[in-house]
Amino acid sequence: MFFSCRKESPSVKEEVLLIKASGNIQDDVEAFKNMLGPLNTTPNATSGHREINWEGVPDSLLNKPLPGDFFNQTGDNALASLQKGITYASTGNFVVSSDGFSSINNETSSQFTAFSGTKTFANTTAAKWEISFQKAGTTESAFVQAFGLVFSDVDKDSSTSFELFNGNKSLGTYFVPAHDAASNFSFVGVNFTNNERITSVTVSHDGFLAEGTDDVSNGGARDLVVLDDFIFSEPVAQ
Repeated sequence: MFFSCRKESPSVKEEVLLIKASGNIQDDVEAFKNMLGPLNTTPNATSGHREINWEGVPDSLLNKPLPGDFFNQTGDNALASLQKGITYASTGNFVVSSDGFSSINNETSSQFTAFSGTKTFANTTAAKWEISFQKAGTTESAFVQAFGLVFSDVDKDSSTSFELFNGNKSLGTYFVPAHDAASNFSFVGVNFTNNERITSVTVSHDGFLAEGTDDVSNGGARDLVVLDDFIFSEPVAQ
């Protein structure tokens, strides 16, 4: 579902295109990608978009904490396919799984399904964590103008969100809609159509998998979620 909105502040007008969807989200995800331009898979792009869907994580690294720069490695032997310009702050363990994280929380693993491929992503030890951007294949700080996430098993409209920042300035908090009966998936994509810059994203959700609690759909107290696709415009050096 498309939304268009304008937020006013004393110094800036922000033109925002917002897509929020649940259930059969495929068309909405594709619409967001098309909005941003072609997919980039190697460094040195100046427009278009990047995607992460976790299939690039080898089986040897599943269910283990990933380094924060796994998807923007810069060493001499770094693969161009892993230089996507996104990094994670040190809070928590960032883990990819192909079995719904059953080794971390077997009580909830049946709730989670992958949107694309077979693997999903979660911060398994923190309920609030940060994403930042670098120019692909470098350590230069960067910004994007659009950012979107696919979630699996959001059961409550108010439980899961992400907040966008330009430096210390908040660009708004965007809540993820609960999935419907058609599927486990929800999607939120935000695209600033003026010159506003997104330099970091803070993701928040209700609890984390390593707590070992049940999901609300199993009678537990937490609305536990995992993530699949990350979609963002090409990171541009600040």
